[in-house]
Amino acid sequence: MKPALISISLLAALLIAACGSGGATTTNMETATPTASTTPDVWATLRKRPLDLPTLAPGEPCPTTPGRDVSNFRAALGAGPIYPIGLSTDGVLQYGHTGEFAGSEWGGNKVLWVSNSAYGGPALIRGRQLDGPNEVRFMGGAVPPAELQFPVEGSGASPDLEPGWRQLPSYTRVRASGCYAYQVDGLDFTEVIVFEATEETPSP
Repeated sequence: MKPALISISLLAALLIAACGSGGATTTNMETATPTASTTPDVWATLRKRPLDLPTLAPGEPCPTTPGRDVSNFRAALGAGPIYPIGLSTDGVLQYGHTGEFAGSEWGGNKVLWVSNSAYGGPALIRGRQLDGPNEVRFMGGAVPPAELQFPVEGSGASPDLEPGWRQLPSYTRVRASGCYAYQVDGLDFTEVIVFEATEETPSP
């Protein structure tokens, strides 16, 4: 079943009410936004928003976004309406090069993205390293994609989700330890979620 479309004015009111405290930065977009249909035009419009992420000097502390409980999930990072699940409560992603990542310079780990019931639209997720030159990439493959599309279609419900919540399983891929950030661009918001990537030590 497709989620009901929510008017921009109602959506804005719901987002203001739903946002809690957290280390993520959320910016409301005041310009015209695309419709909620996940057509190629929607992704092209969202992709036009530049990555607006801070830069850190090497060795500067990483200002990670802390995790908190939302719905039935623990350690959800950010203020929402879309959250990554699977990092630690202090915003650390443990990544490795074994299993499906073997043979690729891009290590990774599972990250579940969830959307709360106040938002029924798509979101484009991208990222990069803040204290170095590396990108954040997503999903599988030796050379993984540079963006993740959280669509209206294909992001499903499950018995673990409250009514109206959606989820999208994924992998986050990096090729070096450091301080990184996701930028999540929705129809009328942009959110920055900062995390630290640390490589797992292989078992002897």
